[in-house]
This record gives sequence, C-alpha cells and structure tokens, in this order.
Amino acid sequence: MKKLFLSLSALALLLGVALAGEVVDVGSDEASVTERINLTIPQRVALHLTEDEWILDLNSPPLGDPDTKEGCFLVPKGYAGTLEDAVNDALAGELEPMDTYPAIKDLDGDGSISDEEKGTLICLNQKVLQKFCNNREGCELDLKVTRTLGNSTYGKLGVLDEAPYIGHSRFVAITPGVNDDGDPLELLKVLGERLPGWLDDLITEAFWFDGSEVAGTYEFNFLFQLAAL
Repeated sequence: MKKLFLSLSALALLLGVALAGEVVDVGSDEASVTERINLTIPQRVALHLTEDEWILDLNSPPLGDPDTKEGCFLVPKGYAGTLEDAVNDALAGELEPMDTYPAIKDLDGDGSISDEEKGTLICLNQKVLQKFCNNREGCELDLKVTRTLGNSTYGKLGVLDEAPYIGHSRFVAITPGVNDDGDPLELLKVLGERLPGWLDDLITEAFWFDGSEVAGTYEFNFLFQLAAL
C-alpha cells in the first residue's frame, strides 16, 4: 500500500509539472511558442497628508512669510473683499505680514498708526495632500470639517485646493454653525478617467479673524476623503 501511495504521488507530481504549461515547437526553418499572461490590477484609492496638525495661538501669531505663503497677514481696515479675496491677496503677497493680535503695528516706522497699519488678521497654513485613484470612472475628493470644541464664533474659515497638474482650483468656505458639523464639501471631482499617479494637491487653510471672533479655545477635525465613483 505504501508503494502504491508513493507511485500515485509521483504520478500526480508528474501530471502537475505537465499541467504547468510547458510548450515545445520544433521546425526545420522556424519555431514559435506562445506565453499567456494573466494580470490582475486591484482597484485602489489612497491618501497621504504631509501634515496632520495645525496649532494656531493668537497670543503670538506666526509672522506671515511671503515666500512660504504661511503665517498671519494684516487685512487693512476698510477691506471690502470676501474671505476668498483675502486668501488670494495674502497668497499673492499683497497683504503685509503681521504678528500681533489685534492686528496693529507701525509698519513704516514713522511713529504713528494709519488705517493701513491696523485691521484684522488672516492666518494661512499649507500642506500637500497626495491622492491615488486608479478607478476608470474617476474619483471625488471631499472635505468634512467638524468643530469638536467651542461654539461658532471663531471668525471665518476656508480651504483652497489647488491641483496644478490638471489645472484645478477650488475654494470652499466653512460657515460657522452651518457646515462645520461634518457636512461633505467637494474639493475635486474627476469623471471618466483615472487620476494620474500620485497627484499632489496644495491645500491652503485659512482663518480670518474679521472682528466677529470671540475669545476662547476651538478645535476642529478636517477629514479628507477620496472615493471612487
């Protein structure tokens, strides 16, 4: 019985080798063989955020840096633009760096304060969000902002998403007490095609302390979510 078992095992092994798909072709002038390839690419979506925390303390606001486009900037008294306008002006270097709250400083050193040297404060923070999505039908990137501490009197809050490789830019305003409770805000949607590799988005977060803010401690969760369509 043992010899029979060994013989059957050897036969099965030989059959297994045969079934592995070896092919032979012999000819007088030409020979050819064909290999079959079976490839499986799983659907995947992935995100990589280069910074997972922003600590902003107005006891000592970080001085705005026109090169890095981060920190705090003076929005002059009488400024008539929107939050998006103020963000764009700060990014364009049109607002003066400021490191005091409330925003007031003798910027030209003449010993007096003009209306252009006092106003409100806008603070920016930037990070890179890398996205991967190989779904043929496209993907959508949403942001969900949830206020976890404090009430709705923190001024104005907005997020700018820029994906220059596909010519995309979108600004979303988070309205205090309205859409800061986890409502999805669309940042980007690509339809009918996959995203090109790991696509870098530059994320600019902005708080504008426009005079409506109230002293206190506030905390937020920013959830970036990428979904295949």
